[in-house]
Amino acid sequence: MRRLFWVGVGVAVTVVVIRQGKKAIAQYAPEAVAQRVERAAQDAGRRAETFVGTFRSEFTVARARREAELTAALLADGQPDPQVVRASGLRPGDLRVDLHGDRGPHPRHAAGPASDGRDVPTDEQADADEAELGYSF
Repeated sequence: MRRLFWVGVGVAVTVVVIRQGKKAIAQYAPEAVAQRVERAAQDAGRRAETFVGTFRSEFTVARARREAELTAALLADGQPDPQVVRASGLRPGDLRVDLHGDRGPHPRHAAGPASDGRDVPTDEQADADEAELGYSF
């Protein structure tokens, strides 16, 4: 209850200060100057709003363009776009493109047998893949 009382006192003091301030400004400043200042402030607000809107739209376009460049640079030949894969509901390892273009079921993890009956690559296949790709894990 005490806090609510002090919030009310703060609101009342604010209202009184604002009203007295407006009276003092009206009393000491010519009306034309006050209107000119008001128009200048509104004009500055409009310019700032236009600048921020333009900056945001240009930044969004540039960001999308750069993201597309980076995505294209990172994807291997024949690799599907990650956004398409996410939209389809598939996980990245559900389908894998063989180097020969054959899409088939491949295990997500080569460490153990697949629980759904899919073939697990042999060590020879893994070694061949590593030799062809030029790297291994």
